[in-house]
Amino acid sequence: MAMQNMLEFPDPLVGRYLHSEGMLPLASEVLSEGALYLRYALPVEVALLEVLAEDGWFDAALLPAARAAAEQVTLDEFQQEEARVRHDLKALVNVYAARCPEGLRSYIHLGATSYDILANAHLLRLKAGVERVLLPELDRCLQELHRLGEKYASTPQIGRTHGQYAEPMTFGYSMAVYLERLGWCRLELQRALENLRGKFSGAVGAYTTPGLLHRDARDVEVRVLAKVGLKAAETSTQITFPEPALAVLHHISAAFGVLANLADDLRHLQRSEINEVAEAYLESSQVGSSAMPHKRNPITWENVKSLWKTFMPQMMTFYLDQVSEHQRDLSNSASARFLPRLLLGLALACRRSSKGLSSLMVDEKTMVGRLSELNEVVSGPLQALLSGLGLEDAHEYVRVASVEARKQGKGLLEVAEANSELKPWLEKLKPEQLKALSKPELLCGPAEAACKRALKEWQQRLGLQA
Repeated sequence: MAMQNMLEFPDPLVGRYLHSEGMLPLASEVLSEGALYLRYALPVEVALLEVLAEDGWFDAALLPAARAAAEQVTLDEFQQEEARVRHDLKALVNVYAARCPEGLRSYIHLGATSYDILANAHLLRLKAGVERVLLPELDRCLQELHRLGEKYASTPQIGRTHGQYAEPMTFGYSMAVYLERLGWCRLELQRALENLRGKFSGAVGAYTTPGLLHRDARDVEVRVLAKVGLKAAETSTQITFPEPALAVLHHISAAFGVLANLADDLRHLQRSEINEVAEAYLESSQVGSSAMPHKRNPITWENVKSLWKTFMPQMMTFYLDQVSEHQRDLSNSASARFLPRLLLGLALACRRSSKGLSSLMVDEKTMVGRLSELNEVVSGPLQALLSGLGLEDAHEYVRVASVEARKQGKGLLEVAEANSELKPWLEKLKPEQLKALSKPELLCGPAEAACKRALKEWQQRLGLQA
């Protein structure tokens, strides 16, 4: 479909974002409404038939035809039947049965309620969406963070807290922090996927009808779900309990928050008065402002932050869907259909972030030059060294010296050495300690070591390339 036609969609997620990033075909294949029924619900119906055949309900020779029929059901015929019967699952069963041999049609959906099929289909779609759409994008982002951490492990930079100069660190270390945060989310997301739990236990989850049909209804449930790659919960209502899927969504939302935080940091480092990093700019044609031709705006990171603001609040809806009256109500009938948006929003943010990180320009000269001029940021190490020598209230001595250094426009160490009370204590310091206090960039060794240690650990845990 042409781009101009895509922009006619009322939803920019489809027209502007998924299409422009080339992600629409895969998103449609894995996460669409049509996929929910044809790709994920029908295999559950087939799994039930396979278990019934194993238990002797009908001739297993009919199973190949049953599997082939599931592959032949079209979205168009399903939609036409749903418009007629006004029930999605009954429509799916009807069009599927019409394509199956007569000898097994009565066994299709035998003893099942709609959500014995759909609850599992939703889980299968979520699992496939995370594994096929999200994780590849997330892994690329993690790889870029690892690359930047490695490249700039020893690049001195001033750390900032509360928007103020704090203590020296390295730019690579700041990237390693985000690698660990996002890596932790990735591992927990994988763990949550493994803990998904389905159900095949009838209309109220108590095996009422399945218990009449089967000698061991629980065994049938376990076997049906195993065939589609799910584990069975010990109990359920008409729907499987939502907490395992909610955990998956929580870790998606948490990873989104990490990217939003990264976006904020990199956006601020591009401020004119900071100017320590910059994003790629197509000088031959790119425009930063319609009114100010000189502008080069941090659009990548503003976009990532905006995606987070758009999709993260949807998590609250999924928490609200945690509540269902008695054995179930349908108050999530609309909201559950929008679940893929959170996943797709994060996948888009990862795609934009990995592109931004891959072309990020780091101004090492500005970073080092700024840090070398910030003599006052050695106040923390200085007061710690003096306290370690036994000077009581070293913090106050150094605080007063830092105030005086600002007034005089001098370095903190210079003012401290001129103080008759501090001078004897400073003379007790080792030469290498005094040298580091005179050049803040020399205080970055521990940050470099910590960066390299973290990179090695998370490279192994995440299977990243060296």
